[in-house]
Amino acid sequence: MIRFSYYPGCSLGSSTDFYDRSLRKVLTFYGIELKELDDWSCCGASAAPTVNEGLSIVLSARNIALAERSGLHLVAPCSACYARTKAAARKIVEDNDTRRMVNEALAPLSCRGNIEVKNVIEVFRDFVGLERIAGSVSHDLRGLKAVAYYGCLLTRIMGISPSDDTEDPTGMDIILKALGVTVVPWQYKTECCGASSTITNGDVTARLSGRLAEKAARAGAQAIVTTCPLCQLNLDLLPYLGSGIPPVPVFFLTEIFELALFGETSGGARHLVDTRTIEQGVRPLQEP
Repeated sequence: MIRFSYYPGCSLGSSTDFYDRSLRKVLTFYGIELKELDDWSCCGASAAPTVNEGLSIVLSARNIALAERSGLHLVAPCSACYARTKAAARKIVEDNDTRRMVNEALAPLSCRGNIEVKNVIEVFRDFVGLERIAGSVSHDLRGLKAVAYYGCLLTRIMGISPSDDTEDPTGMDIILKALGVTVVPWQYKTECCGASSTITNGDVTARLSGRLAEKAARAGAQAIVTTCPLCQLNLDLLPYLGSGIPPVPVFFLTEIFELALFGETSGGARHLVDTRTIEQGVRPLQEP
């Protein structure tokens, strides 16, 4: 049994709680246990660093300290949570003043920053493995044409060696191919979707996410696949942001696993852009 401490973050506890259920279900299938951090708190995501960098590090450090007490490395499915937590851990390890500031703020908790922080793609690629993924598929996804969308945070963390190529990551692509999906090449894997501008200026998100949906459709994709809750939400919100671009269904990577393993997702009804046509087209693999 492989075990990780687990930081769901605010999104997976609210707007994308179906992502949380999907992730747990799929990793359980592969014998990977997630131990949710007791009393975890918001990491500050993209807002805190713009207000107070020190505070943002302390917010992430509290969750890192909780993970250190468990003795397990940490999985953070949200791209913003992953980026903030990984950057904070590195800063705490490398900078004595930061480490002292953090531990004064967190006392009686203590934080050394010496855990590994993993994203969802890394867990599937490095701890499940492509051969096992391909061998576990029971439903035919060859008819599904999709693009892999990584977003702008996953491979661009300042001062951190990326888990994949910065401009042309392939980790999710090869996982999708192992699941049987027909992966469509495109040049917009790491373009911004608008991120949290949705709250302050929906027109920006409508323009940026609309461009992504348009480019995905032009490439021949029937679906966009991501691991980021904010990316998924922004692309899913397009019909409600005044965008004239025809929407494209947006799945989480774990939902594609659900389709390949079980023939259906557990959160399909929660999608704003209807995914039922794609889900209804999934059939069990023919016996040889």
